[in-house]
Amino acid sequence: MRVPFGKGMRTGIVVGPADAVPDVEMRTVDDRLDLGPLLDGGRQHWLDRLRRYYLAAPGEAWETALAWAANDELRRFRCADKAYLEDFSPELAACFRTRAAISLKTIAARCPEPGIRYRTLLALQAGLLSEEIPDAEAPVVSETPKPDLTVTQQQAVDAVLAARGTFNPFLLFGRTGSGKTEVYLRASEEIVKAGGQVLVLVPEIGLTPMWLNRVAGRFARSAVWHSAMSEPERLQVRRNLADTEVLIGTRSALFLPLTKLSLIVVDEEHDASFKQQEGMSYSARDMAVLLAQELNIPVVLGSATPSQESWRLASEGHYRRLDLPEAIVPQAPISPEIIDVRGIDAPVSDALKTALLDVKERGEQAILFLNRRGYSPALQCTACGDVPECPHCTLRLTLHRRARSLRCHACGYSRHVPPVCAVCGESALMPLGEGTEKLDEWLNVNLSELRIARFDRDVMTSHSRVVKTLVAFEKGEIDCLLGTQMLVKGHHFPQVTLVGVINADLGVSLPDFRAGERWWQQMTQVMGRAGRGDRPGRMVIQTRMPEAPWLSRVAGNPAQVLDEELELRRQLHFPPFARWVRIVFSSTDAGKALAAATQHAELLRRLPGIELSGPLPCSLERLAGRSRFELLLRDPERKTLPWKLEPLLEKISVPSSVRRKVDVDPLDMM
Repeated sequence: MRVPFGKGMRTGIVVGPADAVPDVEMRTVDDRLDLGPLLDGGRQHWLDRLRRYYLAAPGEAWETALAWAANDELRRFRCADKAYLEDFSPELAACFRTRAAISLKTIAARCPEPGIRYRTLLALQAGLLSEEIPDAEAPVVSETPKPDLTVTQQQAVDAVLAARGTFNPFLLFGRTGSGKTEVYLRASEEIVKAGGQVLVLVPEIGLTPMWLNRVAGRFARSAVWHSAMSEPERLQVRRNLADTEVLIGTRSALFLPLTKLSLIVVDEEHDASFKQQEGMSYSARDMAVLLAQELNIPVVLGSATPSQESWRLASEGHYRRLDLPEAIVPQAPISPEIIDVRGIDAPVSDALKTALLDVKERGEQAILFLNRRGYSPALQCTACGDVPECPHCTLRLTLHRRARSLRCHACGYSRHVPPVCAVCGESALMPLGEGTEKLDEWLNVNLSELRIARFDRDVMTSHSRVVKTLVAFEKGEIDCLLGTQMLVKGHHFPQVTLVGVINADLGVSLPDFRAGERWWQQMTQVMGRAGRGDRPGRMVIQTRMPEAPWLSRVAGNPAQVLDEELELRRQLHFPPFARWVRIVFSSTDAGKALAAATQHAELLRRLPGIELSGPLPCSLERLAGRSRFELLLRDPERKTLPWKLEPLLEKISVPSSVRRKVDVDPLDMM
């Protein structure tokens, strides 16, 4: 509904009837924006469970859930016969001055009467108007023949199909290259044959081209959904949603109302990208399981490196574990080669350089992984030692040399690279360390015979560029692809026989108890990009800590690594054996943020069985000009949090100058 609020208009959600409120002036609804409910009863109940668990305000939850329907003002309509429309609504007919299509926004501007949007939708339903939506671009269809299933793959498919029509969560645990995707596809084929729909959630936009490539060859009506889509593309998906057989999307696709949804797949379920950080914080993986429970359908979580949360649930029998222990193409296990780069100035060691040339000579391909964007992570004056920092955050500015700028990767602040040091005035500025841009420059100078492409967020600025680069690499038009973590998630390139990790030490020492888990997952996924075809793979890891014990985990037994980490968490009473809630208070005035955090701490300490730390400055103390303080609540028994926290939070008023961010099951501890 579009309702008057103060001197303006707001969008409101009708969730049910209300009792009459005495002595309150009622105002007339300005317009109705839909012909019927956007979510059915089951999904509304699911959304309410989601809201209560993540301690979100009702408006925040509905805004997240209906974001896919937020831009209806851009929908375009055409009137073929104005005479019929005039009989229905003269005011609406007057908006169509020519046969050209016009937007709903234009209609509302030409006829600002109450109810004009609703009348437009009724006219569309009656066939008096037609909606203009550009045809979707045809996906690139894979020509790969359908492979024969292995015994374990067939067993996994049979298990999923046997669970049709019931809530059954599965953890599909298979090493990289073991054929998890084929299990998803075969199960989906049977689901679709029976008239159902399948939702596949992926962590990165970069994975949707690969998935659509595979799905388009098996299903007549497939679609993708992600944040980089244009509004016409989104409208195309929405118009055909009822007939879509398989929908592939990032976490926001979870809220699209697939009316015949019969199976949910969460690929790379361990990935932190499934956790929404802006607005209402929620885990798309966990909410997919909850939705499957609400709809009474099976859900498959797949990963070669499962999260500790899913591993624990599978170990305790809450999830059924399906194992794929062998690769589809049998190869000798990869033994990572550890290269000590202490004392080496070049970003690529001689050993890795030689390996890259060997790959080129054999007509194979390579992937280089460096999880750091930009040219250098910092710029330092060698005369006085000053390092430029973001004026709004407690972070150094990253050098982007080609753009001649220093940028903050947290808040987006940017400024030109100064010719001299701002502190001492000397012309002695030197880049520190290397990012993907610097590595790209070095490779083009020192290995010019290689055809190299860079794959990070600075270069992959649109979905079309992502698709173009991946297709070129798949066709063999690129010898070496270098990039950040978006490159190593789930991609399948059979000609890749070498993966090189430029700096394996990044991220392992962060002040976060999950840092070691994430490092191992990342390295295992990187290793899994090599040797997926009929040629053996090789992994070269460059490090300045070659004796570090965590390096041995890369070549270890994944199940053993997961069990050891789970036991450590059990002994420490850390998640997933405890439930944590992190509350961050931020303000442009540090004193006000600290005061609000202190007020909350005094009340929340009364919760029985809860351990509370803080208020303390966050690890990232200032972000986007706001000082940040945190409270961390720990529930070792998982019985109190988060449910008993909601009434207490409702009692405490937060000053308008302070933002309070509640994060249940936090993944970001910075």
